[in-house]
Amino acid sequence: MNMYHIIKQIGSKLIVLGLLLALASCAKEKTISDLSFDELNGKAKEFMDKKKVDDAMAYLEEIITRFPDSANIGQYKLQLADLCFESGKYAAAQALYENFNEFYPADQQAEYSKYKSILSTFNQTLRTDCDQTDTDETVKLCQEYIQNDAYNKYRKDIVDIQTTCENKLINKEIYVFKFYVKHGNYDAARNRLKYLKDKYLGKNIAREPELLYLECKLASKEKDTKTLEKNLEKLMTKYPKSDFTDMAQALTARRVFIF
Repeated sequence: MNMYHIIKQIGSKLIVLGLLLALASCAKEKTISDLSFDELNGKAKEFMDKKKVDDAMAYLEEIITRFPDSANIGQYKLQLADLCFESGKYAAAQALYENFNEFYPADQQAEYSKYKSILSTFNQTLRTDCDQTDTDETVKLCQEYIQNDAYNKYRKDIVDIQTTCENKLINKEIYVFKFYVKHGNYDAARNRLKYLKDKYLGKNIAREPELLYLECKLASKEKDTKTLEKNLEKLMTKYPKSDFTDMAQALTARRVFIF
């Protein structure tokens, strides 16, 4: 056998050996579903330290899915919720925070979790002319927080968020009111104003001048002089320096103001 064939045979054997070693290596490599709780936890911490959020989330999700009855599983849910929040995945974050509060209401992190749940929902709210479901949900969560006497750390922020959302809901109703007025549907417009006054005015009196002006505007469109004068008088008495009072006065002078 010449040297060429000897080298060829050796080369072939080395290739086969390499393939066997590669296969052995693959056989030994574990997938995420093969890892133990401690291994998953270690990987999650490793990726969090490296700021590899998506990788860390994958391992935390695996822990929560496979070990739901493990001690301190709530803390892993909270860690995952925080990572979702930081990644802008607010819907997933909100669901995890609410799950934490449902199952661990007495935990020392419960107030924090409720606060972050509110922020997650608030961050999903849309502009005035869009659906306000998330705005309504934010108000509901704010009320839950405020009604819990044990919660105080974030109370000022929560009150501010609730006020912002309530104003947003008022603005949506005004947007719809203007739509009805523009299209001559005055009965529907009147019902919107009544709904606004009944639902929001008691706790948001600062919007009263605007609503009184809108009533004047509607009365002007309907040529209802009596209602127009009544609301104008109320504006001039209670809010003499308001811009809405000036705008309402202009209606009687036949000046045009654009909504």
